[in-house]
Amino acid sequence: MNAAHFHLLVNHFPIFMTVVSVLILSWGMFVKSEAVKKVALVGFIIAGLSVLAVVESGESAEDIVEEIAAVTHDSIEEHEEAADLSKWLTLILGIGGVAGLIMVNKHTKRVQTVLWSLLVFGIITVASLAYTGYIGGQIRHAEEINNTTTTTAEEISHDD
Repeated sequence: MNAAHFHLLVNHFPIFMTVVSVLILSWGMFVKSEAVKKVALVGFIIAGLSVLAVVESGESAEDIVEEIAAVTHDSIEEHEEAADLSKWLTLILGIGGVAGLIMVNKHTKRVQTVLWSLLVFGIITVASLAYTGYIGGQIRHAEEINNTTTTTAEEISHDD
């Protein structure tokens, strides 16, 4: 497995973790469960930590894919810029998860305001991560290239 494969393997984790944590926090706010809210906050922390592995693997993956003829420098740069924003949003969300967890454990007065803010910020982060993933998917997908360039014998016989 090279760096590009590793990046493709790990890049979905922060997206998935953030989406699930936003859903869990929404549920926790709805049912007013402190335990459910804590699970969501831990999810935000894990997403924040995991995004670091994604960014690091992305740097190494860039060195590999920029040598592929079908990959443009502009597509890599667009993905990299989106990834930088997503990285910071996810890290801030993770730090917010730490702060929220401390506040929930200490039963701080303004904890509900912080949790609602994290929920909104989490939704924004999900949107950014989804866009980054979409742009990254546009860089190169071998299965799509093969589907458009492979012609079967059956297709050839229909053209006659």
